Amino acid sequence: MFYSSSLILNSSTSSLNEEKKADDTYNINTSNDKKKDQAVGKILIETLDRINAIHSMQQQQQQQQQHSDAITSSIANLKQEHTIISKQYHEVLLECELLDINQFIQSSSSDIRDNDTPSLLQRYNIMRDSMRQRAHQISSLHRQNSLFELLSTRSSSSLEEEEEIPRLTQIENIQHTISIIQKFANKYKANIGSHSFLAGLYKFIDLQINPKPDSKRLDPAYIVRWTFNGSVLTESCRSCIGKHNENESDELAYAREAIEVLFSFLIWIKDDIDLEGGVSNMMKPIDIHDLGHLQTMDSSTYNKEHMLSFEINKNVSNYTLKRFLSVLPNPKQLDARATGSLEVVSSVNLSCQRSNIEGKEDEDSWFVMMIRYFLEYFHII
Repeated sequence: MFYSSSLILNSSTSSLNEEKKADDTYNINTSNDKKKDQAVGKILIETLDRINAIHSMQQQQQQQQQHSDAITSSIANLKQEHTIISKQYHEVLLECELLDINQFIQSSSSDIRDNDTPSLLQRYNIMRDSMRQRAHQISSLHRQNSLFELLSTRSSSSLEEEEEIPRLTQIENIQHTISIIQKFANKYKANIGSHSFLAGLYKFIDLQINPKPDSKRLDPAYIVRWTFNGSVLTESCRSCIGKHNENESDELAYAREAIEVLFSFLIWIKDDIDLEGGVSNMMKPIDIHDLGHLQTMDSSTYNKEHMLSFEINKNVSNYTLKRFLSVLPNPKQLDARATGSLEVVSSVNLSCQRSNIEGKEDEDSWFVMMIRYFLEYFHII
């Protein structure tokens, strides 16, 4: 058994589609089982670590060939801890054969044992490392699937509502987007895990507004593309729990809200080519429940993280982009470098070029409208 249930179930029990289809009772039971498995796994890992520590200190004493009160005291304390834990979790440790720690110490210390034959403690450590590797594989697949489903859900929602949502030229919609960006920045800027994403977003918008010297500032064909690793969103979920720990009950809250920011004024570019690796980058879910194939699975399958590419919505003016920048923290105030890479895309297709750079299509605010009426009344314009 040896805590395999904890390591495997911890990574594989949650899937976005399953959570949506399951009823409330099932979700509660699954959550309770998951917490129980995690608690059991934690106890077993700590027990094995304690045994390893005792073995290491005893070997140290033998090598020094002298008595050390400090080491002896430490060993006694660890054995006392094991006795207490054994009383509380007797059945679990008995099932995993971790009750008697002397069997591990004696087996490892035997001089008669063949050097090519691993000791009992070594066999347990090999099993632990193997299960950790397997759990890492499943966790990686789960991250990829979660990101795929979040992006697909948000992308489908955008397509369904495309005709109803006003373009980013109307005051109400611009204010709504500013609110989304500002809320996200205020909520997560205190979490260092978000800094690379926030810095990358700022740098991306800034380069679109202020191109390099060899590019024309108002050229409609000047389009910047931001490409970054999708794991930037999913791996930060645990550290980015919000300003007031709002995300403790939702492990994907940060990724979901970051995607909401991206889709609020950017266009997701679904290329078939991975801009970094030059290979197919079509995001597809991977079955993480077929655990039997993990041993033979190519490591590139679960280690490869998907690259995401975004461009500015062609209807967003430079003035509106400046307003977006104003609510983002300056990279100089952040403790991480901007994530991803930026490149100027060669846009020959007129339909892909920016159509509202100077803001001629932007809806005027009440103040601008009042000034315009005033100037027209006095025949100034």
